Formats: sequence, C-alpha cells, structure tokens
Amino acid sequence: ASTVHVGPSFSFRNAPHFMSMVPSETVVRDAQYETEAVLDHYFYHKNTAPFLASLFIQRFNIASNPTPAYIKAVATAFQTGWYVMDDGTSVNTSGSDGTNEASFGSGKYGDLAATVACILLHPEARSPTVDADPASGSIRQPLLKVIAMMRNLALKPAWNQSLQMVHRIARTIDWKIGQGPHDYHTVFSHFLGEI
Repeated sequence: ASTVHVGPSFSFRNAPHFMSMVPSETVVRDAQYETEAVLDHYFYHKNTAPFLASLFIQRFNIASNPTPAYIKAVATAFQTGWYVMDDGTSVNTSGSDGTNEASFGSGKYGDLAATVACILLHPEARSPTVDADPASGSIRQPLLKVIAMMRNLALKPAWNQSLQMVHRIARTIDWKIGQGPHDYHTVFSHFLGEI
C-alpha cells in the first residue's frame, strides 16, 4: 500500500482509483481488489475488536453495561485468536504443563471460537458475586419483556377474541411501553446506535 503525501501535514493511503463504467475483466478484478482492501482495513482496524466485543457481550445477554476489563478480555481473544480459561476452574482437558486449563481458538485474528468462549466463560459472566449485584445483568427490550410475561402467565385469549385482542394490544402497546412490534425507530431497535 502506498501513501500519498499532500503538503507537509496531510497524507492518505492508496490514491483514488477511477474505473471505467464499461465492465471488463480488468475493471471487475480491480473492483474486487478494492472491495477486499477496504474490508480488510475495517476488519483489522484497532477499534473493531473492542466494538464487536461490547456488542457481542450485550447481544448474548451477559451484561448491558460490560466493564472495561471484560471488553478488553473479549477484544484480546478476538485479536489473538486464543482464549485460555486459567482462572482455577476445573475442566476435563489438561494443559501441556499438567494444569487444568482449557484453551479455545486457532490463533488467527478474528477467531469467533475464542471470542465466544471468552464471552461465555469469562469470570465476569459466570461469577455468582456479579449475579448478586443488582446493577449487573442485562436489560431486556420492553417488547420482549411483555411477551415473556405473557408466556410466563400462560395468557390464552378466548377462542373468539384471539385476533381482536392481538390487534388491540398491537395498536396501544407502543405508547405504553415505548416499543411496538415491527415499529423500530432506528435499525438498532431498542439499543443505542453508538456505544
């Protein structure tokens, strides 16, 4: 990759490349190379691992507000491709030095096996002490909370009111709980767009 310098204080990588609108083998190949280059740039960017770590932790319903140490551990597992569970937990595999430790991953950047293992097996995800803290945990979307409550109470409408009740609930639920079915204000649903 070449760097283009403009003046003493500005530089950018890879000069813009303008392609012909007439499809040819060279144009298609160049478009594929440029697409791969930009995807690699995003994938290997230094902010990708922490960003994905915090989103994965939230989406796996481990914690709505994960600690920086937890995010760093998951981001490190994503970047190194390894997660070693060495917190003294007894597991069935033996490490090379005879200690009880389990390792996950292939050692390649972006390994999801290591990332998911870190998310689910990290001490913060499994600790009973953290579970006892009322400030920890995951916040469920309002609509999912209502649906779970209806399921737990085994809500069953009368045989002739089922469709009418569904329409009545769907029309009024948005202003009652702040979220309606299939009525998201942004593509991020109930969650914040930026972390």
